[in-house]
Amino acid sequence: MAYIKDGVGIIGVNALHHPNRQRFSAAHELAHHMLHASEISEAVHVDKGIRVLFRNDVSALGTEPMEIEANAFASELLIPGDLLAAALEGGGVDLEDEAAIEALARRFRVSPTAMRFRLTRW
Repeated sequence: MAYIKDGVGIIGVNALHHPNRQRFSAAHELAHHMLHASEISEAVHVDKGIRVLFRNDVSALGTEPMEIEANAFASELLIPGDLLAAALEGGGVDLEDEAAIEALARRFRVSPTAMRFRLTRW
């Protein structure tokens, strides 16, 4: 979750999630702070001035423009283009090749889903 209290932005991630998921979640929420501060400030009000933007069914689908932007920001932050190009050694990767996707994902400490997302937007 990302929220703003007394003008201070705070990011929280689920400690029970896999570390790769936590990294992506933190980067995703950072994107909301960087790109969508006004929307976060106007989000659901919870307990004495804390405003929260929760992960929900819409954000999980990644179809909302704000969520697409946050996912793109997170994937670019965690998988920089120049490092991805070096990892691919000038070639591409078959998006159907699960082993190749998983190997790249491990290298960048992201999920295969995050890697596939990045490769489709590179």
